[in-house]
Amino acid sequence: MNENIIYLPVPQILQNPELPNGCEITSLCEILNFLGFPADKCDLADHYLPRSEKWYGTDPDLLYMGNPHLDDASPETGYYCFAGPIVTAADRYLSERGSSFRAHDLTGASQEDLEHQLKAGRPFIFWASLHFDDIQYDECGSYPLPGGRSHRVFRQLHCMVCRGETEKEFLIADPLDFNTAVPKEQFMKIYRQLGSRAAAIW
Repeated sequence: MNENIIYLPVPQILQNPELPNGCEITSLCEILNFLGFPADKCDLADHYLPRSEKWYGTDPDLLYMGNPHLDDASPETGYYCFAGPIVTAADRYLSERGSSFRAHDLTGASQEDLEHQLKAGRPFIFWASLHFDDIQYDECGSYPLPGGRSHRVFRQLHCMVCRGETEKEFLIADPLDFNTAVPKEQFMKIYRQLGSRAAAIW
């Protein structure tokens, strides 16, 4: 194999139809299965993922916003979360099984950091947009969070697994099956627009 190519055999697990807004937990399920655990995406969503009852007003760094089983535009819909809840879900699952593996929040990781994960044999979860288009914001705007912070709600946010690289592309296991390989320049552009959010397990 070309020395410039890394391919980690992460299984692609599709989030639909059960989890139309569950790309984050499905991405975690992909990595857990890669590591040899018989994880189920719905079990992870329903028993391990910290969730709020409604999406609006929730801090996505702490809780999943709503219900990932739902995709209707209603107060009880599912929306998204960032790395914190996925790390929590992973560690709950791994702890129950007596595993020494733990999840790590890589938010802020550079391209070099991400490539290091792949070279170490570690696929990573990352946040981008559905088709790696520029980030959009929801018409609902922002809402306040504790400590004087606020959260501006994203639209078309998506979470996937990076399972390898070539010299010019990152290779993707996409729970919606939109992306299989993305030019590194475009990947990093959108990744940074989302706050350079990522997570991995080791």
